[in-house]
Amino acid sequence: MTINLELPVSLPMTAEDYQRLSIPDGVRIELWNGSLDMSAAAQMYWHSHAAHRILALFLADGRAASCETGVVLASRTVRSPDVSRFRPEFRPDPRNSQFPAAGVDLVVEVVSPESTERDRAVKPVEYAAAGIPEFWLVEEDEEDSDDAVINMFRLTMSPTGKTYTLFRQVNLTVLEDAEDE
Repeated sequence: MTINLELPVSLPMTAEDYQRLSIPDGVRIELWNGSLDMSAAAQMYWHSHAAHRILALFLADGRAASCETGVVLASRTVRSPDVSRFRPEFRPDPRNSQFPAAGVDLVVEVVSPESTERDRAVKPVEYAAAGIPEFWLVEEDEEDSDDAVINMFRLTMSPTGKTYTLFRQVNLTVLEDAEDE
């Protein structure tokens, strides 16, 4: 695959520069410390289906949420979580492609083979540093490939700073069944 990408400015970029970037379909580009962090867009059905099922839960609960929308974590870092849920008082402008971390109360990363280390080790640290109160790490259920295990983490303070602490582990089908009741 050949990707032609015209940069509006030189690197390192700011979140404002990144917002003007035209990202080609089939590619996932995030801004990390002013540099472009490129990976393949999720192509597994399971990955996108799990993200959309979680998005549907938030929307059914009356919450504003979005898939793969930019979250500005720092002046030179913009990540695109698989799902972002906005704070109740925050009204996302539908014309924007990225939003401040202060407007987000939960981010979800669905682990896929090409994103394992980034989703488990890198992004939680960045999300915690930005002060996002909750982080969900979603992995395939080893016993049921149609289901997902959601590891729910809350932001806590540790001697070394902000971090996430696991407070619940639940299957996606359990959350969906509870929503139906």
